[in-house]
Amino acid sequence: MNSKPNILFIITDHTSAQALAPGSQCRTPNLDGLAAEGTRFGRYYTTNGICSPSRASLMTGLFPSTHGMWDCTHTQRSEWVDVPADRFTYFSHHLDRAGYYNAYYGKWHVEQSNKLENFGWHEYDLKCNGARGNAIPGSEVIVPKEGYRDYTLAAVSEGPETHPAFDRGIEFLRNRVDSEQPFCCVVSTIEPHDSYVPPRKFYEQYDLDEIELSHTLHDLPDGKPEVVRRLRSVWEGMGEEDWKKVTACYWAVISFLDHEVGRILATLAETGLDENTVVVFTSDHGDMMGGHGLVTKGIGTPYEEVYNVPLVVRMPGQKGLGEDGEHLLSTVDVAPTLLDLCGAEPLPEAQGRSFRTVLEGTADGEDWEDAYAEFFGQRFVYTQRVTWSGDWKYVFNPGGIDELYNLAEDPCERKNLAEDIGYRAILIDMTKKMWRKMKEIGDDSLFNTDYATLRLAPIGPHSIEGE
Repeated sequence: MNSKPNILFIITDHTSAQALAPGSQCRTPNLDGLAAEGTRFGRYYTTNGICSPSRASLMTGLFPSTHGMWDCTHTQRSEWVDVPADRFTYFSHHLDRAGYYNAYYGKWHVEQSNKLENFGWHEYDLKCNGARGNAIPGSEVIVPKEGYRDYTLAAVSEGPETHPAFDRGIEFLRNRVDSEQPFCCVVSTIEPHDSYVPPRKFYEQYDLDEIELSHTLHDLPDGKPEVVRRLRSVWEGMGEEDWKKVTACYWAVISFLDHEVGRILATLAETGLDENTVVVFTSDHGDMMGGHGLVTKGIGTPYEEVYNVPLVVRMPGQKGLGEDGEHLLSTVDVAPTLLDLCGAEPLPEAQGRSFRTVLEGTADGEDWEDAYAEFFGQRFVYTQRVTWSGDWKYVFNPGGIDELYNLAEDPCERKNLAEDIGYRAILIDMTKKMWRKMKEIGDDSLFNTDYATLRLAPIGPHSIEGE
């Protein structure tokens, strides 16, 4: 057995922490078991609410404003949506230098070359990223909108009941049993990204009559930016039964992935590799899934359903913390942590930090009370910044009113306190935290627009000078 721990790193798409939280109707017995043996972090936040920027942050430990991947790789053919191998160091580069054999299977979506050998990966297959089958006729939920193509939001399929990325991961593990070289194996899926198309077997686990929809599905968008009203109009033709079917399809895809997690964990156990393998499960971002009358992610969705994503870590030979709702962690913390656990050289530019002490239960006195995220418009001029500190959350919306929520008292983010004079001091403090973080990471995109920010932010960037 190698002295250094192996890594099995599972990355899904569009998975909200709420879907996997204790008490959720979404059935995930294997992930629940993994969390019981390890640690499930209830306050883990993505750096960005769309795929590519978040995934690039996972690989580099950098915020999107630094690594430069502001949008999804398939939308533009320009340098500003690319993170070339020679611009920043990836955690896989450092694992390679530490003697690891690295494999990547499934969805990449980090940069445009798709030549992973340049990023420290020794073998890879990016074509096995999804497992959608053909929709069963009549099972679809189709969203029409005048002037646009009808959109199939959800459907049931007779598709495969195993996922090719997990198949490749399982094959890889079996081939590494007799190797003395430590490994990092990434299994990455496009699911449960919309359109939500689960195999019939998993969809039939859910009774539509028992589906509980989001508590805020029918809430009026009072206190929300105008963009939320516009987005809600896309889905306003969906009735209660449509929402239940969409929700069931979404959960069923997650249950399908949970089944695959069970298969690969069983392989770890059968081969004995589990005795020396760190297992990590996470997602790039979440999905609104009816929250505030919205679905999917992107512009106008800075809410917990999208930014609070699952993170489950199981350490070999060590009982984890179970459910952890105390420490605020971020996407940028994952790469530094994996390198720390493997005894590899740290990322010199990383803007996150290792939470190894948290995993080991020795983080007493450390400050894990803040998190931060960025959004850059997704081909629209709509930037956002999101700041968490303790129970408070602040959303800077230059394209509309700002938002301030007390998540302890208002976890569903129903009551925006940003324009309540009684919370002015907290609003100012949270705004200052945002400016400080932007300055710390070198994001000057809003620092050099005094005229604009004077009119769009509660207070400007110069409020932190001299502190």
